[in-house]
Amino acid sequence: MQRAFYFLFFIPFLACQPSAQKTEEKQSVDSTQTTISRTDSSVIDLVEKKATLGKSETIAITNDPVFHKDKTFEAIPLVNVLKQIPAYASLKPEETQVVFECEDGYNPSMPLTKVINSKAYLAIRDKDAPAGEDWTTLQKGSETKKIAPFYICYTDVKGEDPSYKWPYNLVRISLTSASKETAALFPKNDDSVVKGYGLFKTHCLTCHALNGVGGTLGPELNKPKSVTEYWKSEDLKAFIANPASYRDRVKMPNLGLKKKEIEEIVGYLSYMAKQ
Repeated sequence: MQRAFYFLFFIPFLACQPSAQKTEEKQSVDSTQTTISRTDSSVIDLVEKKATLGKSETIAITNDPVFHKDKTFEAIPLVNVLKQIPAYASLKPEETQVVFECEDGYNPSMPLTKVINSKAYLAIRDKDAPAGEDWTTLQKGSETKKIAPFYICYTDVKGEDPSYKWPYNLVRISLTSASKETAALFPKNDDSVVKGYGLFKTHCLTCHALNGVGGTLGPELNKPKSVTEYWKSEDLKAFIANPASYRDRVKMPNLGLKKKEIEEIVGYLSYMAKQ
């Protein structure tokens, strides 16, 4: 799910926050290890490479899901940026995930094939920003959102599609094996929670880690103890349905999930408590 101003499945019982997306925790992901494995050949530091990212163009976004209005950016086709990652040429797109790493700890990932098959861009400047500034600073309630230094956006994708990620405050992009992420999180012994796995991956993994895999904006949900082991099941479901009913000034928004979807997610988390 995109981070378009809602900080996904943010369970604030451990004070954390999406745009407070913590610093730079490196992740490596294999079936036994918890963070997304990365090497210099599979990562591009966007800040370091800013001057050589490629030729930019002006793009227009209709109803941008972060700004909630039509926007114009100076941007570089994302595939041109990805091609600068040394490992890109030797990877199979259908077996690869693109991981977006933001300063605040928000680390969404997407299949490389979805990126390649969409009109995805790396925005380097907000052309609607005040004179003398590169970016508009967003105010969400009492919080100020930093969009710089980079923002991923699309000219052919609707913002409400949670399978496409619109991360801002972006600093790095890495490529990792989709099978490694799946091996760490996929329910191998219980088909009944596969749907919950899919919902969790779409709506929660970008901000929360499970066994170390995922974002660092929200708390880790499974180690050393699963959230399902110290939250009452009904309270946990009610919290996910309406976080503001449990936490004053909560960062996690109402995700609009159906009751059955919430039950599927909690069922998956309960299954993973034993993994």
